[in-house]
Amino acid sequence: MSAGDKFFHLADYLTDRLNPILVKETRQALKSRQFIITFMLLLTVAWLISVFGTVWYGPAIEYGSAGRAFFVAYYYVIGFASLFVVPFGAFRSMLNERDHNTYELLSISTLSPRQIVNGKLLSSMVQVFIYYSAIAPFIAFTSLLQGFDLAMVTLFLVVGLLWSFFVSMVALMLSTLSSNRQWQAINTIGMIGLLLWQMSAAFGMSAVGLSESIPFDSEEFWWVLVSFLVGAGSFFLLAQQIAISRLTFESDNRSSGIRIICTLQFWLLWGGVWAYAYRYGTAAVDEDVIAGCAIMSAMHWLVAGLVFSTEADHVSRRIRRNVSRLRVVRFLVAPWLPGGRRGLLLTTIHVLALAIFVRSGSWALWVQQMVAVAALYVFIYVAIGSAIGRLGQMVTPEFRPAHARVLIILIGALGMIAPYLPAAFGFTRWSNVYSLGEVTNPGGTLIHISETAYGSGSHNVATTHDVLLILIATAGVALLINLKAMYQGFSEMVSWNPVNAAESASVIVEV
Repeated sequence: MSAGDKFFHLADYLTDRLNPILVKETRQALKSRQFIITFMLLLTVAWLISVFGTVWYGPAIEYGSAGRAFFVAYYYVIGFASLFVVPFGAFRSMLNERDHNTYELLSISTLSPRQIVNGKLLSSMVQVFIYYSAIAPFIAFTSLLQGFDLAMVTLFLVVGLLWSFFVSMVALMLSTLSSNRQWQAINTIGMIGLLLWQMSAAFGMSAVGLSESIPFDSEEFWWVLVSFLVGAGSFFLLAQQIAISRLTFESDNRSSGIRIICTLQFWLLWGGVWAYAYRYGTAAVDEDVIAGCAIMSAMHWLVAGLVFSTEADHVSRRIRRNVSRLRVVRFLVAPWLPGGRRGLLLTTIHVLALAIFVRSGSWALWVQQMVAVAALYVFIYVAIGSAIGRLGQMVTPEFRPAHARVLIILIGALGMIAPYLPAAFGFTRWSNVYSLGEVTNPGGTLIHISETAYGSGSHNVATTHDVLLILIATAGVALLINLKAMYQGFSEMVSWNPVNAAESASVIVEV
């Protein structure tokens, strides 16, 4: 066999091993009118920038800093294609499957939901690489001019490419959240607005970075850059897993992957804080940063906990058959298995870990109090949502997890505005003094604690100690209401015998 035959044989083999969705979507995208128009516009605009830019600078192009100005213009051109056109195409690609009634064919094929999502994402990335290759000769032209910084150009092109991956993945995830065709027009308009907003924000931050010199020799710069990339990567995996879960059959495990990633995000955040404190000392970590990270973690588990704790408690046989046969393993992984009761247990564990982590550090008292209050609020609302979800299922099987989530959001909104209703209707006078009646408002309570720490809230009639007592008592009641349910959810998975589950399933199949 000649070298040419070996090459074509290898090419055929690699083509057969490619994701079928990647091949299908790439062929459709490269033949589409959208890609051709975008590609030609990109080349035309870049060529016009080169011509008119050269004429504008004139002889000064030889000794001025024209290289950076040309790169900025080219970067905005490629940014429009990679941050708006490609993500919107990825968003529409999933919706088109439902519009053309082709998604049912994909769902019954041998392709897994992960292959479908990854295939569409890789197709978007192929388009981005083509756009990058089209703009590459113009970037090479800027390298011949004064003011060209290779390190800066490389950084912005790589970060822009990674951000395009992230935005495309988020667009794919959002396209799977709505299966109702009546909402697709509204979703499309919202997606356009979201893409324009993130592109404008990306261009604004890029303009700031391009207008100044980048401190590559600064260790703090690399801490910030790596932290940003790790955080964006974790949310990329979360968006990918949500999209996969939305395409997975309801009888399969749609929750464990999301729970694992949410847990990973929590520990990555505090692992980064610990690593920075270990590297530069605890004194180098500002207390405001600790308080901000704690509030972010609390909001993270508030959103994730409301989703996890309101899930249906029924676990299908398909999921049970995949549970480990080792009792020790089931004991360790039980909180990450599907079910609202186990979701509440998972949230409780991490909220408690947050409070203990900050309490064990040598942080100021107001930081510890703020974290404790935030953790208590999260547990109270998530526990109430879990109880509402179980009660609703007991009343009617038509009660869905979304109903419980909407109710808890309404309860939270009512708790935030209720303390101010008497003054709004004229029954009392407006006052800037914090009182215990505002304890139902998490935002006002946290602001009160921070103001007290800095002395501006010294005239408030309620102390942080009083607030903590009320919240601890409320959390204790919520714990008593949900304690039995959490124990049942945990023991259900630990005591389950996967062998018997498999045997019973085989008996059903045989019958």
